[in-house]
This record gives sequence, structure tokens and C-alpha cells, in this order.
Amino acid sequence: MLPDNIADEFDQCIKCGLCLATCPVGKELFLEKYTPRGKIQLAKRYSAGDLEISEHFRDIFAKCLLCGACSVTCPSGVELKEVLVGMREEIVRKRGLHPNVEPVVKSLLENHNISDEDNSERGDWRDDMADLPDHMYEKDRADIVYFVGCVASFFPMVQGIPQNLVRILESAGVNFSILGGEEWCCGFPLVGAGDTKKLSKMMEHNLDKVKGSGAKAVVFSCPSCYRTWKEYYDTDLELFHDTQFIKRMIEDGTIRLGEVNTAVTYHDPCDLGRNGGEFDAPRDILKSIPGLTLVEMENNREKSVCCGGGGNLEMADAGLSGTVARKKIEEIQRTGAKTVVTSCQQCVRTIKGSVRRQKVDLNVVDITELVLKAMENGHG
Repeated sequence: MLPDNIADEFDQCIKCGLCLATCPVGKELFLEKYTPRGKIQLAKRYSAGDLEISEHFRDIFAKCLLCGACSVTCPSGVELKEVLVGMREEIVRKRGLHPNVEPVVKSLLENHNISDEDNSERGDWRDDMADLPDHMYEKDRADIVYFVGCVASFFPMVQGIPQNLVRILESAGVNFSILGGEEWCCGFPLVGAGDTKKLSKMMEHNLDKVKGSGAKAVVFSCPSCYRTWKEYYDTDLELFHDTQFIKRMIEDGTIRLGEVNTAVTYHDPCDLGRNGGEFDAPRDILKSIPGLTLVEMENNREKSVCCGGGGNLEMADAGLSGTVARKKIEEIQRTGAKTVVTSCQQCVRTIKGSVRRQKVDLNVVDITELVLKAMENGHG
């Protein structure tokens, strides 16, 4: 059965329906069972013994981005994340993993990454870089470990993100290291899959490797890795998303930014913004770049609409994920900006992939690309 702390949330819901207006999935499927309010009622009926966990029941709870938009608008303070993740865990206990998600979980356990690749290839994003140092950013000892994450390590579309960040850190004289093939997935896909009991081995390995380097801090370019370490890893290490670390370097004068004369809009990644509480660092970086104009979207900060790439939805229902992405692109286009900046490799991959399929005239960049360009202009 569900833990008491989750069951306690059921009666907190007053069924007002405000979450329906902000749920990207609910707005697309137009059925109560797919809305946050509907899922709460289904969980309540299951907890009371009135429902069994069927394949359809499992599919309903898989159609969720875990983006947290519903929690922002809930006037009753229902801990919707606890309910939604808790129900996925219960579904796995009673019926097993969603069949579309099972291959990724298998890869995590066997290969320690989401891509079913040999984990020794995790550092192959360096292959296209010129003038690499002899250590190739893998040092025995360092002050900081850069935790790259699975998506930027294995998906060519976003391998520019770690390339950008190591150049930024290197130019700033930061004593950092990457773990290369010794980096394992942070375990976040297991949270989305409802299989959190398998997290411990990954956490222990990653913590051991970071502490073995002597590092006192970890920098992440992936908001989901950052969030997972903050919420699930019991550690006294300092944890930074790269926007937080870059902002600090700008403020202390470690890096200097030159002009980039363009207008951009900014997309808040769910796990950095709404679920991670960091809205200001990326905006402060953008405002620090001379010549740059930031045009905010209608829904920004805690009201930002998910790109469609969250919550393992792309695996469970790729079509629905794509529809959410298309709606996000339409909102971006309404700003009039030809460039959208974000700070998440999954957001870049999801939005850029949809832009290419639709043949939309939109430039999609990670914030590290913009920072590196501004640094190069600043040294001109």
C-alpha cells in the first residue's frame, strides 16, 4: 500500500480544477483521468481498495511529465510530486515497469547509462575538440568535479554543452576534473520510472569517485542530475548547476563577457526552475552580456511550460511528448525572438529535435554556448 504521507494528500485536494489549466498533458488529452486532479482521485480509490493496477492504470500514470506545474497552481498545497512519484513506485511494486521504460532501466543497471552504450564511451564528446590537454580533463586530484550526465555524454546533438563548459572552466583557471567512464548515471531515470530502490548502488559509486578525487564541489550542466544529487544523495559536497557557478565567476571577475548583439528568450527547465528553485542565475548571466536583449515568454519562471522531455514521457508516449514540444515552440515564437536559450541538455535536445522536424526558423542554444561566445568576444 501507499505510505501514509502520500495517502494523507488525498483529502487535501479540494477538486477545484486549477491544475487542469496548467498541466500540459491534461490540456492535450482532455480526459479527467490524465489530469493531476484525476490522478489524485484514482490514487485515492486504489488506496481504498476500489481499483486494481491494470496496464491501463499504469499507462495513465506514465502520461505525466513530472514537471511540477500542477503544484504551482494548487491552492491547497497538495504535494502532487509525492503522489505521482509514489504511485509510480507502487505500480512498479505491483505490476512491474512500464514496458517502454524497461530497456532504459536495464541499460542503467548493466551499462550505467541510458543509451545502452559501453560506459567507457562517456567521454567521447571530447573527440571533436582541438588542443585537448594531456589529461583530457580526467585528473587524479581536483577541487571540483564536472558531472556531465548521460544525455550530453551520448547524444551528439547536445555534446557541445560539455565542450563549452570545459572551455569556460579551463579559461577561468578552475581546477576541475571529469570522471569519464567512471561516471555513472545519477539515477534520475529510475525516479521517473518508479524504481527508486535501485538508486543506492549508483549513488554510492558516484559519491565514492567524486570524494576519491579530493573534490569539495560538483558542477552539473544537467538540471535533473543536479536535482537528483540534491534530493537523494546524502552528501556534504557543494552542489552547483553550471548557471550558478558561471554567475559566481562573472561576479568575482574570473571571466569577462564581450558583446553579443541579439535578442533571445529564455526557457526555464522544470528541474532547474520550478523543481530546483533556480530562476535568477541564468537570467543574471544573460543580463551580464553586453548587447543582449532578453524577451520573456508569457509563461516564465515558475509558470514555465515543460518542453515535453520530462518524466520519461518521451519513452512512454513519444507522440504526446512531441505534441507538448510543438506547443512550447509556438509560445517561444510568439516572443518574436529568433533564439531560445535554455540551461538543460534534455530541453535543448527536445526543442531542437522538434524544430528540425517542423522546419521552424528558430535557433536553440544552451546558455554555455552563449557564455563562451561572449567570453571569446570579450577577449577580442
